[in-house]
Amino acid sequence: MSAATLTAKGQIVIPAEIRARYGLTPGTQVEFADEGGVIRLVVRRRVAASDPEAGYGLIRIAAPAAGRPARRLSEFDPASLLKPAKAAQPARPGKRARAGK
Repeated sequence: MSAATLTAKGQIVIPAEIRARYGLTPGTQVEFADEGGVIRLVVRRRVAASDPEAGYGLIRIAAPAAGRPARRLSEFDPASLLKPAKAAQPARPGKRARAGK
């Protein structure tokens, strides 16, 4: 019989051989049944295992407009998207500049 340890958050890890035998994949919903001192784990809803490679090529990116070179992530400058700060205005003659403005 396999054993698991309950974490401080109340979580347990179902052993790999049990998950494989019963087809328990990430996202599978389970129910806990209290049967007089025995806790039974019942599969409520199974979720098919996903294959990340199955989605390869689903997203299409439009080709760059004619005459424009292809964009490269290495050339992207996130600072260029920031709004420029307002330029500090010089103090008028005869007035002191206030701090924080």
